Amino acid sequence: MVISQTVLLKISCLTVLVATVAGVPAVGQTNPLPINNFTITVPLAAGGPADVVARAIGQQLSKRIDRTILIENKAGAGGNFGAAAVAKATPDGLSWLFTVDSVFTSNPHVYKVQGFDPDKDLVPVSGVGRVVLLLAVNAKKVPAKTWQELVEYSKANQVNCGSGGIGSPGHLAVAYLQLVSALQCTHVPYRGAAPVMQDLLTGNVEAAFVTSGALIPHVKSGVLRALAVSTNERVRTLPNVPSAAEAGIKNFDAQFATMLFTQSNVPAQIREYVGDHVREIVKSPELHEIFDAMSIEPYPISGNQAQALIAKERERWGKIINASGAMRR
Repeated sequence: MVISQTVLLKISCLTVLVATVAGVPAVGQTNPLPINNFTITVPLAAGGPADVVARAIGQQLSKRIDRTILIENKAGAGGNFGAAAVAKATPDGLSWLFTVDSVFTSNPHVYKVQGFDPDKDLVPVSGVGRVVLLLAVNAKKVPAKTWQELVEYSKANQVNCGSGGIGSPGHLAVAYLQLVSALQCTHVPYRGAAPVMQDLLTGNVEAAFVTSGALIPHVKSGVLRALAVSTNERVRTLPNVPSAAEAGIKNFDAQFATMLFTQSNVPAQIREYVGDHVREIVKSPELHEIFDAMSIEPYPISGNQAQALIAKERERWGKIINASGAMRR
């Protein structure tokens, strides 16, 4: 399934999302937010999966809380730049961060300086989605039809594996692969998911781990060949693509969560109010349509549950990064 042109136009063309429906019932309490513009920063490139989901969340949230919401893209340093901007903003409950959890789980092991304290400055208020990556190769450049064939091909041929940048989920997945397998490949970092996709389609890079939903149309057309998803279970929206375990990739599971964060000194009442609304939005049919198109699993966990997941994943990715020798910035 792909996102319809109508849905894409509706989401991607919205930079400022203005509430058009007032009086939507609050989630168990009176709206505690100041009557000012509410900003959600996406620390990744515009047009990518996280940006599309953030704008969809923002559109629905704007209606629910009766506030104007501005979506800002501040990409750079693996998400650290945008996260630091939110951390340093005035703590008035109006500055929020929507990002992949790698900013808090793996970046502390990759970057010596993040520009903010991931343990003290920002806290999650809600989980949104679980992101699964798809390992794909350019069908014209790489003859391999299975994971095992790719490994053998890489031993005798140059294989460049693209990612959205140093420390990005795609980079982490490639480093993880090289740690647990005999795959021979050269990591090629880009500035965001879009240029990776472009070069994978043209064959400038032979392989990449990319958000699975973005690849589906190109896999169906035969331009790309899907070899495995990055988890040990098949993805509901990609039933014909083998899991990592089924493909023969042992001891490998690379998935990431998107979450909404705010500053730790924002009052708990505001954090809970917004978090409750976001979890209801994640469960809505409108969001499920977008999630299905991108092969994202809804993940409406609480802020406390998200914090526990971050701690667990930071420890896990730290071991992987240290063992793999992935570049430290």
